[in-house]
Amino acid sequence: MSDPVRRARQELIRAGLLHHSEPDGVVPDVIMRSWRRSLGNSVDSAAVPPRYEDIDTDSILCRAAAPVLDRWQHQLVDTGTTLFLSDRGGSIVARRTSDHGLLRRLDRVHAAEGFDYSEDAMGTNGLGTSMIEKRPIYVEGSQHYNDALSVLACAAVPVSTPAGMVIGSISLGGPIDNASPLMLSLTREIGQQIEERLRTFSRPQDLALAMSFMRYTNSQRPTVVMDRESLLANTPGLSYVTVDSHVVLWETLNAHNWSSSEIARIRLDSTNVEVTARRVVEGPRVHFVVHFAEPDRDERRTVLLSSSQRGAVHTRQPERTDVILVEGPRGSGRATVAREMHAERSGGRDLEVVMVDSIIPTDWKALEDRLAKGTDVLLRRVDEVAEWESRHLLDMVARHRTAVQTGDRGSTLLLTASYDRAAARVRTLIDEIGPVARTRPLAQTPERIPPLVKRILNHADPRNRHTMSPAALQSLMQWSWPGNITELVDVVTTVVQHVDGAVIERRDLPVLLQQPAPKRDLSLIETAEREAIIKALAATGGNKSEAAALLGIGRTTLYRRLRHFDLDSGESSL
Repeated sequence: MSDPVRRARQELIRAGLLHHSEPDGVVPDVIMRSWRRSLGNSVDSAAVPPRYEDIDTDSILCRAAAPVLDRWQHQLVDTGTTLFLSDRGGSIVARRTSDHGLLRRLDRVHAAEGFDYSEDAMGTNGLGTSMIEKRPIYVEGSQHYNDALSVLACAAVPVSTPAGMVIGSISLGGPIDNASPLMLSLTREIGQQIEERLRTFSRPQDLALAMSFMRYTNSQRPTVVMDRESLLANTPGLSYVTVDSHVVLWETLNAHNWSSSEIARIRLDSTNVEVTARRVVEGPRVHFVVHFAEPDRDERRTVLLSSSQRGAVHTRQPERTDVILVEGPRGSGRATVAREMHAERSGGRDLEVVMVDSIIPTDWKALEDRLAKGTDVLLRRVDEVAEWESRHLLDMVARHRTAVQTGDRGSTLLLTASYDRAAARVRTLIDEIGPVARTRPLAQTPERIPPLVKRILNHADPRNRHTMSPAALQSLMQWSWPGNITELVDVVTTVVQHVDGAVIERRDLPVLLQQPAPKRDLSLIETAEREAIIKALAATGGNKSEAAALLGIGRTTLYRRLRHFDLDSGESSL
């Protein structure tokens, strides 16, 4: 491609994103938009990043595309072109060419199976840019953001499911001397053939979802049609849905008791938005039609199911504010609730937080001195107070209450405790004081997980470089969380530290969290086989090729068993 294109790209890189240049006809708008995204993502224009990961060659995309690619490979012999198929993450999952000399050139720029050709990794290129733009695109020579690709040209189109979700792209590329914009028409035809095969492979529930949604596409009523993996929204419904709300709605609706009615009304957390949901059963599959509304005051009295009925914390107004107790299992957010209560009632007074340790003795005198000087104190985990030491706690609480009643103190003592773990005397104190709030285990309140994950990400990733994919969020909501919020914080914080990409996928989670509970009863042999696969994946860090070798089976067989046991649902199935 001509030097003016290269000069325009170099000028943009030199001047930066704030630089505005008038269109001169040299660089197409679609290419300029992609260059600017590439610059904003700090893509290296001089080096090819060797970003590689194992690919699922038995995915629905690969299975639908394989015969199409094979057929076109024979028809394109001696043309000097190569067919590439990428998944929705931009990784090349298939490559077809008959020119072995060209293969070596492609290998030098990592244009091979397993390598990342997303726009985030490589900058402007056919595979990645066509998915971002959601349209066919032709890129030649210096229009590529990376200099190593400037000797090539490619035509690419995104590949979509029958429901309209982009799950990959197909590209026809080769040396620029052999290229022609007419390649775009050929690539469109290949993409259409792959999409036609995807339609024959479609899950029955995808087609049912699309049929339900067709009734509401032009409706002015905010509406979505959803199942576990997919969500279709009409234009008014778009403002009501996010990744978090999709996951929470699915888990909430799926757990609802539908025996009495196929319609439920739900109040969304912290909003005035009401949801009216209808359950639709298509054979063994279920999906929901969901309408959103902001009700009038009188209508709000008719809500059948509200988030407060499912909430994580049951509270009452304290009769007295000298001692405030929050009771619940370890790691369920007791301290957070106590701090929020203090912030509401303290009028801005300082709060000193002290944690009881079963090994290190508590300095009871120092605690009482702080209370006497007017400092509010949060004493965490009083269930760790041993029986022999419990009299010190009881005496301190009694003296504090008396001092507040006589007007000698204005401070507040806040306590967190687990009744089941506490010593006998401490249980007596809990019964006497009476908890102002009770927290519930995280496993019983999965609707808390999306907002908690958002708060943890904000703290662990202050630059907001990461988001959580729907499939990963669903896995978090389906886990039992024996360590409650503490375990959730540890998991999310650790994942953030080890994920380079912007989106945290299900495969990035610890292997045990990637595996949802079985959807059906398994035989003893099936149970043993499923557990063996999970252990093999855990032992190999999720590497499916190594896990297959460890189990003594082929990789294709492993992928088939993963689908059989519902161990490979969600993002990795496409």
